[in-house]
Order: sequence, then C-alpha cells, then structure tokens
Amino acid sequence: MASISRNIPVVAWALILVISFGTNSMTGFLALFFGSFGFLVRAFLETIDEGSEDSVEALKATGATYWHTIFKAVLPDSMPQMFSWILFMIETNIRSATLVGLLTGTGIGYLFDLYYKQLNYEMVSLITLAIVLAVLVIEAISNIIRREIL
Repeated sequence: MASISRNIPVVAWALILVISFGTNSMTGFLALFFGSFGFLVRAFLETIDEGSEDSVEALKATGATYWHTIFKAVLPDSMPQMFSWILFMIETNIRSATLVGLLTGTGIGYLFDLYYKQLNYEMVSLITLAIVLAVLVIEAISNIIRREIL
C-alpha cells in the first residue's frame, strides 16, 4: 500500500481525486496525504533499519518484552531522524500545495490561476513572492528545529 502511494506522483493523485470527487479542498489534502504517507513509511522503515542494534540486544538479554524493546530502544533511537523526515515532508508539501491547488481549484494555487487567467500579473507576482517567502521561512524554521533535535 505504501509503495503504491509513494510511487504515484502528487499531481497524479490530485488528478485521480479531482476526477473521483470533484474540486474541493479535501481532494488537495488527500493528494498531498497519499504522497506523503508512502514517502514517510519508506523513510521511517529505513530510519529504523539504520538504528543501532546494541540497545535492542541489551534489552533482549535482560528479558525485555517486544513492546519494551520498541519503546525503550527502537523509538528513542529513531525519533530525531523521524522528526527530520516529517519536517522535510512539510516543506515539500508546502511547495507542492501550489500545484495541487491549481489542479483542485483550491488554496493559493487557485488564486494564482485566477489572477493569471485575468492577466493581473501584479497579483500573480505578489502570490509568487508570498509562496517563495513562505517556503523560505518554513525551511529556516525547519533547519532550526533540526539542529535542536539532531
């Protein structure tokens, strides 16, 4: 399920959902969700696989249960990298939201398309500038958070 979700591009998800459910904000949300879900499942699995097995072996040697091992060794070792992946997906989704909005007729992508079709290039440039600034601010905040947790 995650592999299918990850391998279909967000634009394709948006088109599939628009054809299925029409243009509304839920179709845009679901398109971003399905793309993010598949990517994050893969990233989380890789992060867990790359984790240290020393603490897992130590807990197993002391007789810890499966759930104790998960909550005391695997998750604490993997959480900083998982948060980093989540922040990356937030950044990516903010960038993708404009394109998804163009396709689903919602959000800032809809406004961009509306003003572009009206040949109101001043508003188009203002919206473009707002998108670029939003992406840069989110990325700066994300980098600060990453430095704190990693």
